[in-house]
Amino acid sequence: MRVHSRSFFLVRDPTAVPIGRRRIKDLAEKWGLRLDQTADTALDVIASELVTNAVRHGTGAMLTLTLSANLHRRRLLVEVYDGSLVLPVPHRAGTGDEAGRGMALVDSLSLRHGAERTTCGKCVWAEVALPTQQIVRRRLVFHPRRAARAVARRLGVPRRLPMAARAASRARHGRHTSLRSASVSTSEDRAGQQHPPHMSNAEGAVPCPTN
Repeated sequence: MRVHSRSFFLVRDPTAVPIGRRRIKDLAEKWGLRLDQTADTALDVIASELVTNAVRHGTGAMLTLTLSANLHRRRLLVEVYDGSLVLPVPHRAGTGDEAGRGMALVDSLSLRHGAERTTCGKCVWAEVALPTQQIVRRRLVFHPRRAARAVARRLGVPRRLPMAARAASRARHGRHTSLRSASVSTSEDRAGQQHPPHMSNAEGAVPCPTN
């Protein structure tokens, strides 16, 4: 599963809105995400509205913005944390109102959105749909060993001996090997080392994010 995630702090000030948008765009470019016009517009508006609401109605000197991308599910999750325990209340703006339409925009542009209390305040979040990503090519770039093995298979190059067999061969020839190179993890060990799948913070308790 291909997942990217990054959190950063923002001063709870109106300047946090353009700064947050720019940081999100920088992260999307760094991760190599492909954004079509729909996703780009939705990301801009949603990030602006969530940060604006946190600046106006949140508490504390700082905000935390977290961006998470799940390429297999084609989802981009935007989360904004502040120190207030008061959850946003849905509001239907009248024709003459100058404000109150922010969450309606978030509702129309996101796949889903919500808010929940955290251990240090609250989190307001929304998910944006991503267009199809070129995952296979990106895997080869980020995993050169995997790419080398794929090329070797195409060329018919015999694979190297398993780690345990190489260690035994060195031992037979009188060569010492380190514990790290000779150790072989069992299937139970490997299962214990696997990271859990990415889940939206809408599911379960939400801790405070760390940078």
